[in-house]
Amino acid sequence: MNITKFLREPRIIMALLALTIAFVAIGPTPVPNNEGVMELNTNILLGLDLQGGVRALIEPEDASQATALEVISVLDTRLNAFGLQEMNLKAVQVEDKWLVQLEIAGADEAKLKELLEKQGKFEATINRVIDIEGGEGTLVLDDIEYYFEFSSDVLMILNGTEKTEIIYGEKFMLDGILFNYTNSTNKSVVLEATVFQGKDVVQVFSDATRARITPTGTGSWSFEFQVSLSKESAERFAKITKNIADEKNSGLGKRYLASDLNLYLDDTQVNSLKIASSTRGMVLTQPLISGPGETKEEALDEMKSLQSILKSGALPTQIEIVHLSTLSPSLGKEFVWVSIYAILAAICAVSVVIFLRYRDPRFVIPIVMTSAAEVFLIFGFAALVHWTIDLAAIAGIIAAIGTGVDSQILIVDESKAKTKEIVGMKRRLKNAFFIIFVSAATTIAAMLPLLSVGAGSVRGFAFTTIVGMLIGVFLTRPVFAKVIEYLRRAE
Repeated sequence: MNITKFLREPRIIMALLALTIAFVAIGPTPVPNNEGVMELNTNILLGLDLQGGVRALIEPEDASQATALEVISVLDTRLNAFGLQEMNLKAVQVEDKWLVQLEIAGADEAKLKELLEKQGKFEATINRVIDIEGGEGTLVLDDIEYYFEFSSDVLMILNGTEKTEIIYGEKFMLDGILFNYTNSTNKSVVLEATVFQGKDVVQVFSDATRARITPTGTGSWSFEFQVSLSKESAERFAKITKNIADEKNSGLGKRYLASDLNLYLDDTQVNSLKIASSTRGMVLTQPLISGPGETKEEALDEMKSLQSILKSGALPTQIEIVHLSTLSPSLGKEFVWVSIYAILAAICAVSVVIFLRYRDPRFVIPIVMTSAAEVFLIFGFAALVHWTIDLAAIAGIIAAIGTGVDSQILIVDESKAKTKEIVGMKRRLKNAFFIIFVSAATTIAAMLPLLSVGAGSVRGFAFTTIVGMLIGVFLTRPVFAKVIEYLRRAE
């Protein structure tokens, strides 16, 4: 067998290239675990039954089917934005209530619970202080003065001869801006102006150029990321900040406004950001949001959490986690090894049967190597398209191995021509491939209904089986046929 000529065959080159791409996509990397033992990490996404994870049953306050579907839409965006992509969300009916069932592989229970329990009501506010003298004061918005009277915690807005009474804690509109009367003394009144809400966030950027984690120089870390806001909220920012003075001691040569940008999530303040004086009165549609973290991991976690809330928006109603269960990673690892053993056992069993049939290792070894290559390519494809490998997918891989071996046996049998002429052998291999294509088309046609109307594990089985069949028909089996052709020539 001429190895040099064999390696120059286009089919062989294509197969080697595909295996290389699969290896890069899988990305095997040795890393130490918590006990210091080296383990192999890959880019293959494992399902809940293999990796471990969390199952949750969520009850919306308004337990109607429409509300459950809205909750699913928001949570899907939120959890994807946080990086928890391997999940299954669906509405289930329990008696007269519609609940949301959630399954996530590799999730942290505490963080998941925190993300779920946040309704996601987001606001950013800036305080405006009205100086009171003689029971009167003024507020300047965009160079327009508004007059107030103040007495015994009651604030009166003067509009010509009309007066509007505002009590402590009450919200009111002024010049298109929502204000909240939050504090007062004998000399001043504090009004909290809403700059933007969750609905004003047009886009949240998470790419490396507009989202980053940096050390502060004091051992802690900070995050910052950019958001795109609606024009209306940017104009509100300009109105609110235009007449705010600088704080007295900005420090380090930087100048900031005397009022901060306060960030609230579900009516709880989560951060307070300085506003650079250079942005005073500007219509900013893409401001930076930043925050601290004691460690790099905490800063990254806080940034991803805030980004996910901003991307998803608020839930349509309050939700309650009525059931939360965890599948331990140790049990998941056992499933991984059981699955690997199942694949190896399938290949070994096939090898024994083939050897008993042909009594020739020249055919057994290529068949085993072809089956192993198919498995590797399926895993590479799954890593490339971020397809989750679970027990159903493992079953699909084993099914693909079985059909692949059938095709390879057919190729070997058809190659047993009485003549060694190349033309005769190629004609017989062509006949074999006609049968292989028809068989593959029949199997794929049988899987398509499961792929289109199936759900969960059924869909995973169908998809993996189809991928395995396509890889075999268009890549590995033509290569195997070329190997058999060269072996027959060498006889």
